Amino acid sequence: MLKKYGRLFALFMVLILTASSAAVPLKVKGATKQYGIVIADKNGKYSFYDINTKTKKAGIEITSSGNIMVPLKTLSSLMPVLAFSYNTKAKKVAVTNTGNGKKVVFTNNSKYYYYYSGSKAKGVKKSMPYKAYVSSNSLATMVHMSALKWVMSTTAGVKSFKTVQMQPAGYDTYTYSGLIAYNPYGAVSAIPKSTNVNNISKTVRVTIPEGYSVAQIFDLLVKKGVCAETDTLYDALNNYDFSNYPLAGELTENENRCFRLEGYLFPDTYEFYRLSKPADAIGKFLSNTEAKITEEDRNKAKSLGYSVDEILTIASLIEKEAGGSDDRPLIASVIYNRLNANMQLQLDASIYYVERYIKPYISGDVNRYNSFYNTYKCSALPAGPICNPGKAAIQAALNPADTDYLYFYSDEDGNYHYSATLN
Repeated sequence: MLKKYGRLFALFMVLILTASSAAVPLKVKGATKQYGIVIADKNGKYSFYDINTKTKKAGIEITSSGNIMVPLKTLSSLMPVLAFSYNTKAKKVAVTNTGNGKKVVFTNNSKYYYYYSGSKAKGVKKSMPYKAYVSSNSLATMVHMSALKWVMSTTAGVKSFKTVQMQPAGYDTYTYSGLIAYNPYGAVSAIPKSTNVNNISKTVRVTIPEGYSVAQIFDLLVKKGVCAETDTLYDALNNYDFSNYPLAGELTENENRCFRLEGYLFPDTYEFYRLSKPADAIGKFLSNTEAKITEEDRNKAKSLGYSVDEILTIASLIEKEAGGSDDRPLIASVIYNRLNANMQLQLDASIYYVERYIKPYISGDVNRYNSFYNTYKCSALPAGPICNPGKAAIQAALNPADTDYLYFYSDEDGNYHYSATLN
């Protein structure tokens, strides 16, 4: 914002507290973190199940100490080899492997349970990290996720994976905090790739908000399981040959430009294949950008004396500076009037872009792009767009209001004011 007098900026951090009682199991609350469960069949093929819940149905719960507790009956019903039973008189629950006769017996409010290696075997006392309990949310018996390992073909038949491990395998880590893998027939050695799991979509739907930077978009694509890591996305962005897309092909080499295709990843809702190749994911954005910027838009840019890349740069500044739809054409007029008067643009949004979306994402001299993007330092437009603008901002850049304004600011109430003079 040009001279943002009186405007206060605050960074709010949302702290989500998950409260549960370690001493009284009945007060353990339903999971605020989301855990998916994959279960293998005898052929080693996994199926995905979401048994998280915020209702009275039995779902995964997390104790205050971070133990992952699963609903015993529900989980047993998902595994064909396991049978669940409840002894009303003894108030004990049991799970039996119908294939090999192995059995585990749990007692509520106890972390100890008994394992039987066969129908005639003597019970062996085992312990869980947390006691079994009846959930106050669903009235289901909850046990630690590892407790069923003894009834499987191998005690290595269960394993949990955290968010950071799920990302390379293509899981929607924006939604899920972790994954639990069960294999009643063998060991779980690694997280199965999402593309090889039944009951989970092979595609993922992602909505990119208007004004997102390349950095924000790439972080979101990885979180949603579209691509495995951001490093390969940045490599493709800056080094892959996208010249078959006309707009991208028009870009010339510019060592002062940080992210080559910033501004060209059109904000919209997309459907991607999970674990897409980075070039394919970026290509989907570019195809949409080609469709959204019409031949009429290209001709209008030419009539204004600007390239499409310069229009996208102006649109990106409008996107980040405007408070609402009525302000976009007026801010556009300020930008053009200052450019025509050979004045520096002096827009605060360009500083924020350097500090928030360039410096944290590059190595070496992190200040090397300052003078090329900071519009208090560069003489005219920055070296490229500072975000990926939406259609409304692009149209404002192509159709500025007819004014003599050279200045604007917003007051404490967020109202915008324009003037031809600094006073």
